[in-house]
Amino acid sequence: MNTGILTIISDTAAVTEALPEELSFFEAIWNFLYTTYVNPPEYYEYLNLGAGGLTTVRIVIIGIFIGLILALFASVFNKRVLGNVVRSIIKKEAFSPEKALNLEELGFESNALIRLAVRKSTTLRRVVRCREEEEFIAEQNARREEYRQKQLENKKLPRFKEQSYKINPYADTFYIPEEIRYMADVKFEKKGNTWASAILCSVLLTVGMFAVLGGLPSILNLLDSIAETVALNQNSNIL
Repeated sequence: MNTGILTIISDTAAVTEALPEELSFFEAIWNFLYTTYVNPPEYYEYLNLGAGGLTTVRIVIIGIFIGLILALFASVFNKRVLGNVVRSIIKKEAFSPEKALNLEELGFESNALIRLAVRKSTTLRRVVRCREEEEFIAEQNARREEYRQKQLENKKLPRFKEQSYKINPYADTFYIPEEIRYMADVKFEKKGNTWASAILCSVLLTVGMFAVLGGLPSILNLLDSIAETVALNQNSNIL
């Protein structure tokens, strides 16, 4: 078992044994967590790091590991869920507006996640185009240019009012431009990305996080000792 985790377990046992008997087990655990992670008594003089700084360091470490886990699941979601849309479009060779297909034709009319993704997912919309949206944008650009000509003649006209297109996942059609077909295929490749591997990696990352947190005092003690040695050497050189 990792030494960091062993440290946490042994420290917890030692603290619960040392506390007054009137404290319950859960109160003892809470006291240990509070004094260890929220308001620790240690102060690393040469690192100028006390309770507040230690708490910040631990929050940063936890945040990094949580970010890694979320990124891991997001990657699998993109490959396994959003990637299904990309692979279906490629399989049906919808590589131009004229060949665009709706979600029913692609086999996803009943998938709520896909319906949401074609409207909101920036990752998916980087490669998947909506024909109706592109037609709307082209028409709006033409209206804007026509309005700009009118503004040149009449300076009192208000600014052109831009409108955004709301994709209808039940009716609109989608395609992948031929020129980014290969990039889309590689970006959303399904191979090697599974929910099981994501869960396993998340467990390992969680274990790693607790190991780092458990070994943090030893690491900081080492760094503080190094900083002390450097400071003493500098002082001796000055003298």
